[in-house]
Amino acid sequence: MDVKEVSDPAPGGFSIGIDVGGTFTDLACGDGQSLWRAKSPTDRNNFGNGVLGACQLVADQIGLDLPTFLGRVERFGLGTTAVTNALVEKHGVKAGLLTTEGFEDTISMARSRRVSEEGFLVPPWSPIERSAVVGVRERVNRDGKVLQSVDISAVRSAVAQLIETHQIEALAVSFLWSFKNAENEMAVVDFVRQEFPDLPVFSGVELHPSIREYERTLVAAVNAVLSTALDGIEALAQELADTGLRVPLLLLQTSGGTVTLAEARRSPVILVASGPAAGVMAAAEVCAAEGISDAICGDMGGTSFDLAIIADSRPQRSERGELHGMILAQPRIDTLSIGSGGGSIAWVDGRGLLRVGPRSARAWPGPACYGNGGTDATITDALVVLGYIDPTSFVGGTLDRDASVRVCATLGESLGLSAEETAWGIREIALAEMTKATRLHAGASGLDPRTLTLISYGGSGGLFTASIAAEANIPRVVVPPAASVLSAFGAASADVRRQRIKSADVLFDRVDAGAIGADLERLGSEVSRDVLGDGVPEKDLTVVYDVGVRFFRQTSEVSIPLQVPVFDSDAIRSAFLEQYAARYGVGAIGQKAQLEVTFLRAVAIGRLPRATFAVDKSTRTGAPVEPSSHRNVYLSRGGSESVPCYRTPDLIPGDRIEGPALADDVDTTVFVPRGATLVVGDRRSLRVEVNSDAA
Repeated sequence: MDVKEVSDPAPGGFSIGIDVGGTFTDLACGDGQSLWRAKSPTDRNNFGNGVLGACQLVADQIGLDLPTFLGRVERFGLGTTAVTNALVEKHGVKAGLLTTEGFEDTISMARSRRVSEEGFLVPPWSPIERSAVVGVRERVNRDGKVLQSVDISAVRSAVAQLIETHQIEALAVSFLWSFKNAENEMAVVDFVRQEFPDLPVFSGVELHPSIREYERTLVAAVNAVLSTALDGIEALAQELADTGLRVPLLLLQTSGGTVTLAEARRSPVILVASGPAAGVMAAAEVCAAEGISDAICGDMGGTSFDLAIIADSRPQRSERGELHGMILAQPRIDTLSIGSGGGSIAWVDGRGLLRVGPRSARAWPGPACYGNGGTDATITDALVVLGYIDPTSFVGGTLDRDASVRVCATLGESLGLSAEETAWGIREIALAEMTKATRLHAGASGLDPRTLTLISYGGSGGLFTASIAAEANIPRVVVPPAASVLSAFGAASADVRRQRIKSADVLFDRVDAGAIGADLERLGSEVSRDVLGDGVPEKDLTVVYDVGVRFFRQTSEVSIPLQVPVFDSDAIRSAFLEQYAARYGVGAIGQKAQLEVTFLRAVAIGRLPRATFAVDKSTRTGAPVEPSSHRNVYLSRGGSESVPCYRTPDLIPGDRIEGPALADDVDTTVFVPRGATLVVGDRRSLRVEVNSDAA
């Protein structure tokens, strides 16, 4: 399923980005002048098949054989769901945990958190069985003083027992207050690695040397359980190298940057939700090109609808994220996901009400219109029935409209609805859910929706986002070129990103500014070496710094960026209060409350060859653009009407289209509601100006 953007490659090398989604594996490839894209069905049993299939499609577009094409690649970025899927499916290796004696229940207690499961509130999934947790006699106090050293002979017996009795395949180690003094923990880690060389060992203080015992221990435990989750990626990397790829595989991480496979092996959990993060980083590039500082990103693919915020030209990040009730202490792009994608299945619940999602038909068998034996009505089927999708010009071939009508009619029988009425209901429910999520995420960001732009991407996004924006009081939508594969574009353009962190845990009025400055500089030197070791030239390396600040004894901190590695308490206090007020409101500020510094961080960013959106200098000298066709579309429940349709590849910068209209490409369609106007930008982005009438 290939999509041709342009056809003549520049003599230089290619930058490839791939996003392995639940339905399709998307590929974006650029050479500085041109952009190619492709979609290949994701093989859930072997995702490498989809990756190689997408590479072959782009090689065919360019006119090269696969080995020659891969040999000219200068950058290969991959966003994968391998780690996310392993966590969602609770599938991993059997692991053990060594922790401070008396604190064996830290993970299973889960900070007393509860998640909903079949109507009951239950503790979140514990990655390590309680019986495989062993307490070690050791103790470090909160000031970092060693009160009791480790008995190494007892550690040897404990690990041997875990291997023999519980058949563990990996080990996590995390001791109390180890972030203050790692002597005891590292003594155990070094011993086990030497004594049991075939047993992967994950240390909490190595992976996350910061306060919060539960989060630090959970990082080690989850990484231990996921220690084999990257095996398929290593096999793919070897196959790509054997086929002709000369550069290392770079993996997208949840913070939006890339890491090498070796670094991902050290901490697989950094790859959780890397696909959505890549899309947000690409959306930030779009915002920079379009001169947009504040935006909300909406990514509607085949399985989900993902939202994120770009504030002051930077993706909004959080220091911790939640997955099935577990708090993962990993800096991440702050995203919200709901189960509304093109493949989301419609169904009737026990009350006789129509519902949509979260279950998805995925790539196989996919929606009924794919002709692969799908028997469930999906959002895509509804859009085909309603005329929003042209079944004769869809990526990969012709869609079976009769199959979509049949499954919608079958679903509607119990509701007393026709196929068209059922399809309209599916669309309206999906639209309502996505609009509600958009309002929620925009409101939680502390930004006024009337000042935002909605960046729309994903194969199905353009059919909904103008209507979502109108309902949510967002005045404009930007659909970038290659919107259907924008997450893959992010993988082709994201920077290498590594970090080093140190816990601070000190009140503002007790800060030693000189000591903190020295710590920041040390972290910067260490993380610089990390990125230089990844092959980034020193001239392409940048180090940025930030500190975590919170009101004394509050749970969460706010990250405050620093211009230089110097602790200026007045400037940091002012920036914190400004950010806190913007996010939580001025009324939430305790005027006399003390502030405390929770962490220090240095982030090294390495810039590599990247895909770009080139400026299109075409001009229209003749008559205004005319529609290529018309088709009947249901704009309301009452019936269909003829709507003009334009071919997106035929549009040039400056073209202007009044709604209602459709802009069709082979992998995505953009709906322009009545009362909205589409204008083509100089980089071929589609800008839709909306108002409340467009709802």
